[in-house]
Amino acid sequence: MKKYTLFLSLLAALSLLIVSSGFAGKTSHGLSLYGPQDLKYKPGEPYDYANPNAPKGGHLVLSAFGAFTKLNPLSLKGVPASFIDLLVFQSPMDGSADDDEHFSQYGKLIEKVELADDRLSMVYHIYKNAKFSDGHPVTADDFVFSFNLIKDPEFHPFYKHYFADIKKAEKLGRYKVKYTFNFYNQELPLIVGQMTILPKHIYGQKGKKFGSDFDDLAVGSGPYTVKKYEFGKYIIYKRNPNWWGKDLAINQGRYNYDEITVKIYLDPVAMREAFKGGEYDFNLVNSSRDWALDYKGNFVKKGYYLRKELPHTRVSGMQGFAMNMRNPIFKSRKVRAAIAMVMDFDWSNRNLFYNQYTRNDCYFDNNPEMKAKDQPQGEIKEILLNLRKKHGKIFVPKTVFTKSVGAPGQGIPIEKNIALANKLLDSEGWKRGKDGFRQKKGQRLEFKVLLVSPLFQRIVEPFKNNLKKIGVKLTDKLVQVAQYEERLREFKFDMVVASFPQSRSPGNEQRSMWTSAAVKVPGSRNYMGIENPAIDELVDIIIKARTRKELVNAIQAMDRILTQQFYIVPHWYIGYDRMVYWNKFSHPKNIPTASSRLAHFMEWWWYDEAKAKKLKNAMSSGKSLK
Repeated sequence: MKKYTLFLSLLAALSLLIVSSGFAGKTSHGLSLYGPQDLKYKPGEPYDYANPNAPKGGHLVLSAFGAFTKLNPLSLKGVPASFIDLLVFQSPMDGSADDDEHFSQYGKLIEKVELADDRLSMVYHIYKNAKFSDGHPVTADDFVFSFNLIKDPEFHPFYKHYFADIKKAEKLGRYKVKYTFNFYNQELPLIVGQMTILPKHIYGQKGKKFGSDFDDLAVGSGPYTVKKYEFGKYIIYKRNPNWWGKDLAINQGRYNYDEITVKIYLDPVAMREAFKGGEYDFNLVNSSRDWALDYKGNFVKKGYYLRKELPHTRVSGMQGFAMNMRNPIFKSRKVRAAIAMVMDFDWSNRNLFYNQYTRNDCYFDNNPEMKAKDQPQGEIKEILLNLRKKHGKIFVPKTVFTKSVGAPGQGIPIEKNIALANKLLDSEGWKRGKDGFRQKKGQRLEFKVLLVSPLFQRIVEPFKNNLKKIGVKLTDKLVQVAQYEERLREFKFDMVVASFPQSRSPGNEQRSMWTSAAVKVPGSRNYMGIENPAIDELVDIIIKARTRKELVNAIQAMDRILTQQFYIVPHWYIGYDRMVYWNKFSHPKNIPTASSRLAHFMEWWWYDEAKAKKLKNAMSSGKSLK
């Protein structure tokens, strides 16, 4: 009996050894792209950009353009309330906004993480005191449920692409969950950390539809709850005084406002005037005209509200007029090139933008590491040559080797661009009709650009005039936000103003933007309908890259193909943020230059009661604060 017992003990020990050896790895309070040794902060340390002694209290009022129709941030249909994903809900880990960390995370819902040495699996240890706003504990069941929910057809498809390489999530204990990955991907463990965790007992109720039955419900584990709202008008978030995570190091000096109200505006002019009238507190100014001509009155001179230009180091990404190749007229690369090269950015910058902008050269602009320079050389050239040999010149055009990245026709007089554009359209068989517009096989070369903001109508007008000179008819259609989002989701447009923001660590999100697999997926961000096997292959390389060099090489190769395929008429970017805010707030000494200014204002600034009193007294007496 003793021998049998000893045998069982040895067998159990051996089994434990086998299981343990299958998950050899390191345990840490956070993750970094290239290993925990790169983490800047130790356990219990607050962020450098926080003021741990920031006072709590006060009311922040923000604005949003366009109506919202739901509180559920993850369902496919409808427009979610602004900031609800940041204030009410949480993900397992918190991404550092520090300029010194490209991609690092620290535990938000989890106390520690075990990452296998081969990076093919990972175990989270959930904080045992973590709770949802209704008092229900956060457990492994909620983590597994949130992962499995992604398969629901009413879940937003962006996340299906983003989390596609997570093979499974399994419960190991009440507060322990394991994730297994399909293959090695340097980024995948950190991508899991961005998954929103929903309470299973709420969103997993039997008989409920995720896409429609939770539009007026928001139960999360975050610092705020929804106090009151009216669809299309406003929403008020109230700080939860019993929030379980308020004492965590990453939250020291964070979420300081007692209430945050978001007011909805349907007209940008009314929105601008509402700020100047004191109806809300902070505004990121997106209009160059407004920045040049407005926000310079008596209130600014007296210091009642402050006008700031703050440089940033964010990757600019790409913004432009995206041509939807689901419409046959955009199938031709020559047609797309002709359309793109007649946008006269220099004229618009001079006459409309007060010379505040820089033209988008490529899809990873404003970043000296990732932006491609000159003609491709070395390993990047080899990548492109191999792709051209494998997939052909249609998908990897010769110009990726002979041209630098850049907007079509930029730096060339508009008259020459118009002349070349006419030759390109002639060569494609588009002949001018009696009305001056081109036709081919009975179809006229015309299309509409779908707009959600009237501010873009003045930008479209000169582009429309130049298109007319090459026999192309452009009209614009302005719609409300809800209709715009629906048409965008279903790809029911010819051309649209699209933006593709990028991080300093591109990865899985590229699938939803550029790959063939995303073309027919409603809600994906492949607005152009790109089906290019060379780009598909490069996205796969980006996702699986084991070194920074491999990642950057693939990014530059992809950027060159995207640029030379003329899928977009490139717009512009600006290397600084333009912001105005009423003089009743204070902020930490350090403000990360790579972070969102609005998110930082909302999460790390605080209502300064002394400043608020001074402002009130100064305004009532007409005195200056300066």
